Amino acid sequence: MVEEKNCGKIEIKNISKQFISKDDESVEALNHVNIQFEAGEFVTLIGPSGCGKTTLLRLLSGLETPTSGELCLDGNPISGAGHEIGLVFQEPQLFGWKSVEKNVAFGLKARGIYKERRADVQKYIDMVGLSGFEKSYPHHLSGGMAQRVSLARTLINHPKVLLLDEPFGALDSFTRTAMQKKILDIWEEQRMTVIMVTHDVDEAIILSSKIVVMTPRPARIKDVMANHLPRPRNRDTAEFIEMRKRVFKQLEFEF
Repeated sequence: MVEEKNCGKIEIKNISKQFISKDDESVEALNHVNIQFEAGEFVTLIGPSGCGKTTLLRLLSGLETPTSGELCLDGNPISGAGHEIGLVFQEPQLFGWKSVEKNVAFGLKARGIYKERRADVQKYIDMVGLSGFEKSYPHHLSGGMAQRVSLARTLINHPKVLLLDEPFGALDSFTRTAMQKKILDIWEEQRMTVIMVTHDVDEAIILSSKIVVMTPRPARIKDVMANHLPRPRNRDTAEFIEMRKRVFKQLEFEF
């Protein structure tokens, strides 16, 4: 396990976000969102499509700025994108002209620290289970493999906070299950703070220590559920089924 300094505490203070639509109308994505995530937590955000979950991740990553409110990492305002908060998108967004190892190394080279940390490239390729594919290019890879490259490219920067925007949404069921296990293994080893958007209730229960249910747009926090089910989690247990019912009830779906 890494030292405590390698995972970060996130504070979201009264955040609102408005966009201007193509028709020059103001669209409110987030409305006075207040929540905090403790260092080392695995949090899932779940809610209706288009409710603002991805917007919240983009604000946390520094890719967007809030209309009002404040976002903090370990007590310091988040003022722009940086290596301490890493974002993995739903689509891998790899550099098609670079090999796997060069994609993974990109962040180190951009930060000017590749020479002293070049051994990390192989370490993180091994970590995500892509040994033997170092020289392969993105068009040679399956969707799940490409997403592993994206994950390694983010993890190599040692982020305190890892943001995941439905990273398994485009994968088949078998690959999705394998990737869920892989991300859990990495989280249990590294213990960075993870905040993940998902529309899959079972995925939220399997992965997270905290489930945050969001309202339809403009998004507010509807409920925060601690998830104390023992790991590894089994979908067929009475406790898992009861947790599933609780989440669906908050999403206003009844069995």
